[in-house]
Amino acid sequence: MTPDSADKRESDRAVFPQLEAVSLAEGVVAALKDAFFSGMLKPGSVIVERQIAKQMNVGTPVVREALISLKHEGFVRRVKNKGTFITAFDVDEVRQLYTLRVELETLALQWARPIVTKSDVDHLKGLVDRLVEAGQRENRREFLECDIEFHRSCWKLSGNPFLAETLERLMAPLFAFVVLASGHPMTAAMGREHYALVEALRSMEEPEFSAVVRKTFTGFAFRWISSAAPRTTEAPPVSRER
Repeated sequence: MTPDSADKRESDRAVFPQLEAVSLAEGVVAALKDAFFSGMLKPGSVIVERQIAKQMNVGTPVVREALISLKHEGFVRRVKNKGTFITAFDVDEVRQLYTLRVELETLALQWARPIVTKSDVDHLKGLVDRLVEAGQRENRREFLECDIEFHRSCWKLSGNPFLAETLERLMAPLFAFVVLASGHPMTAAMGREHYALVEALRSMEEPEFSAVVRKTFTGFAFRWISSAAPRTTEAPPVSRER
């Protein structure tokens, strides 16, 4: 055997296993997220790994790997010596997270404004049209999905993938466990509020642009902070002025 043939046999030897298009853990993550957004799994509920593994016909280590991913995304919380629980936010956490959201989403659109194209703005308007239609049909799940898609599109327009990723991690659990879990009706009027952001991107200059964007996002935040507050107490205030 020549050195060249030996090298070829060595290079042909399999070093890494073949990968499936979607791993089992990713499938578990997707199934659990669907259960979160559908309301089948409620905030604060305990997650029993063995039970999920049995129902999904996968191994417990696969479920554990999926839960680690969901923990990093904010959907579940692990409590030492107690187990894993679906994320539940108290009203102060909701206030803090939405206050941060106002700042980051305002920043995202401030960065988007100089580089946004007419096609980008038209796409956003189309998403708001769908949002309004979902509200008219009183389809809460579709409304939420359209709302998430609209905001994700805004984050991407910032041109900064790190900001978009940060907002994704921040907002996905809030959508699932505050907005959807609130039971608040999703109306066409709520959808129309998003047109203000579209028009700001289409035609406004600073400082009017930032004022309108911040006011719109603050209105969204105030609604969901109020929804998260106990019925017997007032929601912690979010400043509408800056």
